[in-house]
Amino acid sequence: MTQININVNNQPMSVISPISLSELIALKQLKDDGTAVAKNAAIISKNEWPTTYLSDNDTVDIFTLVAGG
Repeated sequence: MTQININVNNQPMSVISPISLSELIALKQLKDDGTAVAKNAAIISKNEWPTTYLSDNDTVDIFTLVAGG
């Protein structure tokens, strides 16, 4: 296992590699429902999160739906 640096929603973050998008979502304590993820500006479908692993200097954008008006 190695420590890598990633950028999540424009915030630097160090994580232990290997780490999948699913594991990152769990680490950030976010819910799967209503969440969309882009890795290096490419939207990743939810069924690919468990098999999509992050590398050093990857950029991840996490979008969550917010109810309200």
